[in-house]
Amino acid sequence: MANNQQNFGFGGRPHFRNESVPLSPTGNVVASPLPGMMMTINAADALNVLPPAAREKVEGIKLRREELGALYRESFASEQATRAEIFQIEARIRGLQKPRGDGGPDLDSDDFRVVTEQKRLDRARADLNRLLAAREPREAESTLLGRLLQNIEAAIAARPAGTIGAMVEIDVPAVKDVLGAVEAKRRRLRELESDLARCRHAPHPSADRKRAMIAQVEALAEQGRPDVTGSIEHAEPIGFPAQSRQVEIHNVPGGGAIGFSEQPNSIGLIAWLFKDALIAALDREIDEAADDGEALTIEQRRERETEILRDMLATAREEVMLVDRAEKQGQHVAHRADIDPLALLQIAWIAAPPAVPQEGAGEAGLVRTVGL
Repeated sequence: MANNQQNFGFGGRPHFRNESVPLSPTGNVVASPLPGMMMTINAADALNVLPPAAREKVEGIKLRREELGALYRESFASEQATRAEIFQIEARIRGLQKPRGDGGPDLDSDDFRVVTEQKRLDRARADLNRLLAAREPREAESTLLGRLLQNIEAAIAARPAGTIGAMVEIDVPAVKDVLGAVEAKRRRLRELESDLARCRHAPHPSADRKRAMIAQVEALAEQGRPDVTGSIEHAEPIGFPAQSRQVEIHNVPGGGAIGFSEQPNSIGLIAWLFKDALIAALDREIDEAADDGEALTIEQRRERETEILRDMLATAREEVMLVDRAEKQGQHVAHRADIDPLALLQIAWIAAPPAVPQEGAGEAGLVRTVGL
């Protein structure tokens, strides 16, 4: 059996990007265990940045995943035993129906001995199907829990420096239809995700881009300005600026060779020679492409994105509370694999309190002289 053991802390490489944290089948043999079932979880130190309630929730997720691992191993053994039984019964049926010319009894399919074995075979196949059907949801749950643990690990690693987790109190009013409320929160999150995409892809104001365009052309013109100093002072040819460009070299052993070449700065020269005409032409192009009715400035974009991300986190926190409430009421609904870990654990990152030095810390190796 393949060994998929990994040692990545909570799990494998994370699939989650925490937007709220600033940048700072089946055959005769099962080929391998559940994805990540053999993971070694050794992130106790990382959990120290979480408050007790959040740590307890992480430990609960880990414990449930370990239980699923034990269930998997037990189910795997039963599946293999049932497959072996099916193989043996099929072999007996073939033996009972073996032609007399080959040394067999050549029994008909309605012979009671064949019928008895066939019934045993049907029962064994039904048992195997039940085992396989029960395994599928456990595999899905284990994969989900693994994703949650990976995302928590990623969130801890991405937290701002010098911060720890603090619990956030969320008050979600009682509702009659908890599952309906969960779906409503998820629907709202999808709407907010659409708002966020529109915000991030909104056009920029044409006036801002025109100012940037003029500055760009001015810089290009300065880069392409010819040098006549050498001509005046030393009777040398006029110097035209050149640019160093990276080029790929083909038809060489091994391939992938890269070289550099000096080429005239033709764009800069055009900008220097026809600066005003170039600015006017680009001004017209910007006017044709502009959509100022939907445009957002950089500051507006930043403020709007911050507001949407705040609403998404708040909505996700309410979703988690409703999912937990549904579980307590015996209505099974799983957390989403991409749920924000801050919402899942109901925490926020706050500045860590300053470390309190222990008495006598730093005194090893020092000799105190008293009375001098």
